[in-house]
Amino acid sequence: AVGEVFLARDPLLDRYVAIKVLSVLGGLPSEEQQEVRARFQREARAAAALSHPSIVTIHDVGEHEGVPFIAMEYLRGVTLDRHTRSGHLLPQTQVLACARQAALALADAHAAGIVHRDIKPANLILLEDGSLKVADFGLAKDPRTSLTSDQSLLGTPNYMSPEQIAGKPLDGRTDLFSLAVSLFELLSGHRPF
Repeated sequence: AVGEVFLARDPLLDRYVAIKVLSVLGGLPSEEQQEVRARFQREARAAAALSHPSIVTIHDVGEHEGVPFIAMEYLRGVTLDRHTRSGHLLPQTQVLACARQAALALADAHAAGIVHRDIKPANLILLEDGSLKVADFGLAKDPRTSLTSDQSLLGTPNYMSPEQIAGKPLDGRTDLFSLAVSLFELLSGHRPF
């Protein structure tokens, strides 16, 4: 909610990249600015630490004129939230293929100790070739950091696990719950609750 993504061309490597920037820092109180910056940096660290074909690749992280940015691979595709309404649903076999790719990507993140905490159709990107990428690790929790406690209520309520809503300690199972809610919606055209 505090970032914008731009399409850019990397002149050195002659390729397109997506640049995510923190664009609203100036309007926030200084304490919130620090939290948002730290969360943004955590997203970059969490995603950059992972190397999986179904997780968006981070190319660079930095700051330009006081504005933090993340340069990541440019993905040609659409977010799956476009396919959550009746009349726009994907074939069941394609949803299952997406589910498998997302589950494998999450298993890799969980093996590295990283919990995404915001799995939802809008953070699952279906590429033109039919493959899937998990994006937006902005709420990821890395147990090696202590930026936020496990009792923080962060995420998208419609997809949160009961443990996450209750502010309880989380592990990879919260992402699996959120993935299951997403898959239900992708298959049925409505949320389970």
